[in-house]
Amino acid sequence: MSRDVPAAALDRRTMLVRGIGVILCSAVLLGAMAVGVRVAAREMPPGQVAFVRFLGSLLVLLALGAGRSLRPRGRLAPVLLRGLLGGVAIVLYYHAIGGAGAGLATLLHCTYPIWTALLATTLLHERLDGRLAAALGLFVAGIAVVVGPGADLGRAATAGSLIALCSSMLAGAAVATARQLRLTESAYLVTTYFMAVGALVSSPSLLVGLPPITSGLALALLAVVLTSVAGQLLLHQGLGFAPATQASLTAATAVVSAALLEALLLGEHLSAHTLLGAAVLVAAVGLAVSRR
Repeated sequence: MSRDVPAAALDRRTMLVRGIGVILCSAVLLGAMAVGVRVAAREMPPGQVAFVRFLGSLLVLLALGAGRSLRPRGRLAPVLLRGLLGGVAIVLYYHAIGGAGAGLATLLHCTYPIWTALLATTLLHERLDGRLAAALGLFVAGIAVVVGPGADLGRAATAGSLIALCSSMLAGAAVATARQLRLTESAYLVTTYFMAVGALVSSPSLLVGLPPITSGLALALLAVVLTSVAGQLLLHQGLGFAPATQASLTAATAVVSAALLEALLLGEHLSAHTLLGAAVLVAAVGLAVSRR
């Protein structure tokens, strides 16, 4: 059992504070990262932005953990699998945006808590009751309210939409795998391997050549790296104390953080449907964590 994971069964206070609370902080940071990705993608292909995110985060983690062992307590294969699932999910999501549009791709990708719930209940033996099922349905409805009006639904049958669904499945599996890993491995180790495998998966994007690195692009990439490493560390830390399904629902509220930060930092119009969808998402998370 990892030193930063309690040996006893998770009590409600621990789950809410050290699990859900930490993951909510992670969602804010990952929402900020999404805004940084949007700004950086104006000058650099999204696949290359993903590579910089992974590689930059890996370098930060290695610097912070200088001398810290990266040898897993358990088997190496599940650690690499988590990195592969998450890395491929992100690369596919970025490609889906190009094929289906940002709105529809985000809508489909953010259904990943459903896949997490399926895996958590079948493989991790977590309990799926009526309240949690209702929370999942409410959450999907909230995502549809937030990003649905901007989605190009005319492309619903395109390859881009299918790619977004694949990225959603892989992301759900990645969260479930990370939850299982956190029973034995530290958040630092899981995050470091995720970034390393992600950098490898996204490296083919460099074959088309790098664009000129302007000061604005450099600042955006720096913001992406710093918010990515902090947000991902907090996500994995929280997964040590919260069930996978509730954790994935909470983490997916990053779409709301991104919308609010876009309005604050980029001057985007904050519409009524975004605020309504945000309220629905918060209600879904509240319903999910209220179960005992």
